[in-house]
Amino acid sequence: MPARVLVFCKKPTSHLTPTMLEAELRAADLMTLAEGLELPEGEEAAVATMWTHFRIDADDASIHGVEIRWDGVQRPIQVSAAPPLEGELEETLENLPESDAPGAARVREHVGATVEIVDFEMGIGGSNHLAATIAEVLAFYVAEQADGIVWFYNDEFAAPDDRGATLLSTDG
Repeated sequence: MPARVLVFCKKPTSHLTPTMLEAELRAADLMTLAEGLELPEGEEAAVATMWTHFRIDADDASIHGVEIRWDGVQRPIQVSAAPPLEGELEETLENLPESDAPGAARVREHVGATVEIVDFEMGIGGSNHLAATIAEVLAFYVAEQADGIVWFYNDEFAAPDDRGATLLSTDG
C-alpha cells in the first residue's frame, strides 16, 4: 500500500509546472527538514545522494502525471492532479472525526470547497526517508499556490500559513 500526501485545493493547479516544483525543492532547506527522519546515513549524506539521482519525469508542462525520481532504489514519487471524483469530498467529510477544535471547521470548509486534489504517492520505504521531506515541501508549495490544505498520510491536516500546526488529526 502506498503512502500519500494530498492537497485539497480551492483553485486549479494548471499554472504549476514541473520546473516550478523543482525550483521550490532546490530552494528548500532539505537538511533541516530531514533532521526529524533520523536517517542512518545522516541528512547531509542523504540529501547529497538524493541530488545525484534527482530528476522529474513529465509528459507535458502540467504537474499531473509527474514522477519525481530521488533515489536509485526507492520508487519515485508519483504526482497526480485532478478534480475530485464523484462523492469523494462527501466521503472525506463523512470520515472526518467530530471535533470542536478550531482547525476542524477550517478543514471541513476547505474540503467542501475543493476543486482539485493533488496526490503525492510514494512507497512506504520512501515515506520513512527523503520522499517524505520532498512530498512535504512540494505539498505546501502547491497549497500556497492553489489555496490548499495538506493531508498527511490520511492522518493530519496542516496549512501552509502555519506548517508546524496540526489543524485536525484523523488518526488515519
